[in-house]
Amino acid sequence: MSLFLKVFTSFTFFYFILFSLNAQQRYTPVRITSTIKLDGKLDESEWQQAIPLDAFMVTDPVAGGKPTERTEVRMLYNDEYLYIGFHCYDSEPDKIVRFFMDRDFELGKDDGISVQLDSYNDKSTAVIFITNTLNGRFDSEISSNGGNMNNDYNNFWDAKSKIDSTGYTTEFKIPFSSLRFEQKEKVVMGFRFARLIKRKNELCTYPRCDSTLQDMWNNVSQSAELEFTNLKTKKPIYLTPYVIGNFNHQYDLNSEGTEYLASNTFFLRKHFSENETIDKILSNAGVDLKYGLTKNFTMNFTVNTDFAQAEVDNRIINLSKYAVNLPEKRNFFLESKNYLSYQVGYGTQLFNSRKIGLQDGSAVPILAGVRITGNQNGLAIGALNMQTTDVKSENIPAENFSAVRFRKFYGKRGSFYGGIFTNRISTNNSSVSNRSIGVDLVHAFNDKWKAGFGVATTHEKSISKTLDNNQFINLFAFKNANEGFTHGFNFEYVGKNFNPAMGFIAEQDYGFIALSNGKRTRINGTGNLNFFNINTELDYRWKLGTGLTETKFANFKPGITWKKGSSIDVTFASYKEDRLFENWQLNDHITVPLGYYHMFTNDINLYYDQSKSYTAGLYFMVGDFYGGRIFNTSASINYIINRYFRIGINYDYNTINFPKSFSDNSNSVYQSNLVSGNLLLTMSSKFSVKLLTQYDDNSNSFSGNFRLRYNPQEGTDLYIVYNSSVNTNRLEAKPALPLIDSQTIIIKYSITFGL
Repeated sequence: MSLFLKVFTSFTFFYFILFSLNAQQRYTPVRITSTIKLDGKLDESEWQQAIPLDAFMVTDPVAGGKPTERTEVRMLYNDEYLYIGFHCYDSEPDKIVRFFMDRDFELGKDDGISVQLDSYNDKSTAVIFITNTLNGRFDSEISSNGGNMNNDYNNFWDAKSKIDSTGYTTEFKIPFSSLRFEQKEKVVMGFRFARLIKRKNELCTYPRCDSTLQDMWNNVSQSAELEFTNLKTKKPIYLTPYVIGNFNHQYDLNSEGTEYLASNTFFLRKHFSENETIDKILSNAGVDLKYGLTKNFTMNFTVNTDFAQAEVDNRIINLSKYAVNLPEKRNFFLESKNYLSYQVGYGTQLFNSRKIGLQDGSAVPILAGVRITGNQNGLAIGALNMQTTDVKSENIPAENFSAVRFRKFYGKRGSFYGGIFTNRISTNNSSVSNRSIGVDLVHAFNDKWKAGFGVATTHEKSISKTLDNNQFINLFAFKNANEGFTHGFNFEYVGKNFNPAMGFIAEQDYGFIALSNGKRTRINGTGNLNFFNINTELDYRWKLGTGLTETKFANFKPGITWKKGSSIDVTFASYKEDRLFENWQLNDHITVPLGYYHMFTNDINLYYDQSKSYTAGLYFMVGDFYGGRIFNTSASINYIINRYFRIGINYDYNTINFPKSFSDNSNSVYQSNLVSGNLLLTMSSKFSVKLLTQYDDNSNSFSGNFRLRYNPQEGTDLYIVYNSSVNTNRLEAKPALPLIDSQTIIIKYSITFGL
């Protein structure tokens, strides 16, 4: 045989092997005409027709290793459902960790498995379905190739598990009507699987991938592919009416300002009608409609949107000169929120749903709204319009909110370019309006390096020129990795008139540059240590109008992680220079004067053992604070007592010793204490009770939030909510404050009909 023929034959064989390995990534589930009984047993003969997938790899604690227990997965489908069957072998099935039964349970605390489906095969977005051996269910939307997860997403699906002598088996039943995909003869989706063996703190994923990548559990670009033929499903229509009963007890200061008088209200009014009876009926009933316009686009329509069952905000002690952007907790805005998100730089947003229906701490009634979201040929579109009513007692006008967001994905790693438009206008006075326009691009060079930009501008009636210091420019590049070097660069330019009234920005009129570098090194050996990491950061911020330096920041942070999930991070000599452009009042008596401050701080952060039924965290920080000396400590502990009870306690303490000249009385020591506790009682996968209590000595008040949820089936919910606020330092006020400031009882019932 000639040398050429030998080389050609070898190359052909090598190429065939590579092609075969590649071809294995395209999985074809078995199409069936029958229906699988959802009992978790995998005893139907159809399961044996499907090819098992078992090439899992360990991603944590030692990425790239071979799993200690075998896992097999098979897939079937018919016209209506995708069935996925797991056989999770376990050499010690009596040691399987089982704690959670509730909907949207806390992840990472017990044995469980997940299915990720990239239904558009865009390598960037996906939905994920997670269950455990107690049939608890959790689902989420993934975007930005695993960079963001919308854990408040809920969909219609089910899963059942069964423990036996070999381990456990699980069946997933996912309706195609719950998935968005492009209707064609052959539909290709991406998929990934994961299994957590809790007692070993071992996470295994399929398919195998580069072990140095970050976010291997939810990295969409690493998905394998599966192919369906002739998927034809009906457009879903879901109608969800709700009714509310409520009682409110509160105290208000009388007109003379001499005492607080109690008042009781049954069925709150939103003043939709002059007639009290009609108004109470209209104010406490509403409806949501979800309609599949096409297989790719969904419309949500809401009338008298109400968030009575939403969780309360967590209290914080803000020792920063910037405002804090609290997270959204209202279900209507959380669903499909990734379609409307536009965030650039270190937290600036052009669309922030908390601006709709919430103003100056008051809830503003939402009359109605519509949202359309979907993806066609890699073009993701989100559009929203909401109308609020006025609140005359708070001098809040009626407003209309609009937002349109698009992203066009390209390549195989979730790269995209896109834009956004928002408009907020007073419908009482059309001359009061604010518009934002932005474009952005994110390009993934590979699975670790990304770069991009965002450019935005805002316009109000007071802005006479197109460009009048109302621009925002952001340039960035970063490398993320589970192991090896990481790098980051961020540049921001923000004009003094940049004002996204439907978004969030902490400050205006500044330029900002940040550089970060780090390295994560595996600690080889058979011991418990896993990684050693070093991170550094350099920041510089200046005022554009004056050119004055505002902030300089530098730190050096080494850390160690253990294979069981414990970690320790230490910051040595974090250095900060910061300028206050105006006096900063911390409380009634202490004011930090404007000026330029130099500060050194040191901190240590400890987190203990994710493999156990309890976890604990402890943080210490000591150093300079705007002319004073600060000591801050925070501690948290979460303990799973059993499958029915879970408790958590968080504590944050600050003490700052300032110069006497900072205080208008003899006390120049600032102190704060914040304590919160939570209790979760789960009787079954359908019934749960949550209790959240919070106290801080800045407001001198204690609050409680009790939430009972009965969820007999997906789409049907009964909530009973009790909120109260207690004044703990009532006698120092003149007149004395009431002991119980307010109490509210809410009963909300909603039911979903599939049409």
